Amino acid sequence: MEVRDDRKQGVLDRIKSNSFVQKVRGIKNIQLIAAVFIIAVALLIYSTVATGNALKGGSDSAVTANDSAMNDEEKKLSEILAGIEGAGEVRTMITRNEEGQIAGILVTAQGADDISVMLKLIAATTTAMGVDKKIVDVYTMK
Repeated sequence: MEVRDDRKQGVLDRIKSNSFVQKVRGIKNIQLIAAVFIIAVALLIYSTVATGNALKGGSDSAVTANDSAMNDEEKKLSEILAGIEGAGEVRTMITRNEEGQIAGILVTAQGADDISVMLKLIAATTTAMGVDKKIVDVYTMK
């Protein structure tokens, strides 16, 4: 009497019996080759991430220049607003639309819980930036 195993072959069994896998297993030092390959891929990914915008080309240099100019503009506005009596520490954020025009200004200040300080901050921001007060928001900094 003969006993047959009619169970389906499992995934691992199928992989082990694959001819390609058998050939790869026959290669000496396969672990060393795999380790070198993994390290090479990791270095390739690292170099791509590390260089960042340099690989993208010169088109982003204008955006980077714009960002640094806007950061300078925000810092300058923060310094001006911090000079207002009762304002305390001030931080600002300026957002622009696609055409580069100012779309909104966010001001956070320690003294903004006082309504008179808040009104002075709004007035100073609209004057300094030449914008309408509708796009200026002032909040209390925690």
